[in-house]
Amino acid sequence: MLTRLIETAGRHLSSSGKPSIVPSLTIRSAREPGAYAPGLFEASFYLLLQGEKRLTFAGLDYIFRPGMCAAALVGLPFSHEVVEASADEPYIGLVLRLDAGVIASLLIDMPDPPTTSPAKTITVMQSDERTLDPLARLLSLLDTPSDIAVLAPQFEREFCYRLLQGPMGTQLRQIGGHGARLGQIRKAAEWIADHADQPMRIDRLAESVSMSVTSFHRHFKAITGHAPLAYQRYIRLLDARRLLASGSSNVTSIAFATGYASASQFSREYKKCFGVAPSNDLTLLRPSA
Repeated sequence: MLTRLIETAGRHLSSSGKPSIVPSLTIRSAREPGAYAPGLFEASFYLLLQGEKRLTFAGLDYIFRPGMCAAALVGLPFSHEVVEASADEPYIGLVLRLDAGVIASLLIDMPDPPTTSPAKTITVMQSDERTLDPLARLLSLLDTPSDIAVLAPQFEREFCYRLLQGPMGTQLRQIGGHGARLGQIRKAAEWIADHADQPMRIDRLAESVSMSVTSFHRHFKAITGHAPLAYQRYIRLLDARRLLASGSSNVTSIAFATGYASASQFSREYKKCFGVAPSNDLTLLRPSA
């Protein structure tokens, strides 16, 4: 099955990291190893098809080899590094955005599990054929774009159903709405991501998800690995790097656009996060700048 997925994905490789013509599906690729880089692992399913990659979440390292997969419950700050890739055998990874609505609708028709376990922030495991089969059919729609509107939702729904039946099922039930604490933190994390450039009142955010400030801090850090303000800062810096790469503005304008009141503070935090000053990173991201 992996061979089939690699062959199909190989016809549609792109280094842009943008979603494919199947909106929920992204193919990531690289033809050479890369340096460690920060990112945000959103609520999604990730499968490594070819090459090797290292992912780090909250200080824990995971080495991904072909066939290994992961699913996250909420947007998680992480670092990643392509360890093995070449022009002949590029690194290839698939990312499928998990739709909480699809999972919730499936749970209506599925029996409750005999026992409930605490939700994991992220699950890493070896994939299986039953899960990969609907994913392969979803991926194959890239070869027949006229079928996407009708068949993609069906294949995606079947894929989520297979995930719910497997070892990731307990975790995905949390995404579908089972688990009050996780749902509250997901809502808060999504608000921070959508309003990262705006001032944030922790007490008001905690109140909006019906939690005390103390409880909110404790559960937010337990699930995301970051305190709320650190999470906001991380999102701001990722947004700033995207703006630098896009060529849309200069460093000072980007600092203010992403919510910083001080360009010098922005530069300090940017260098701490990415290991290079934004002005120097501007040259690396846009060689013609």
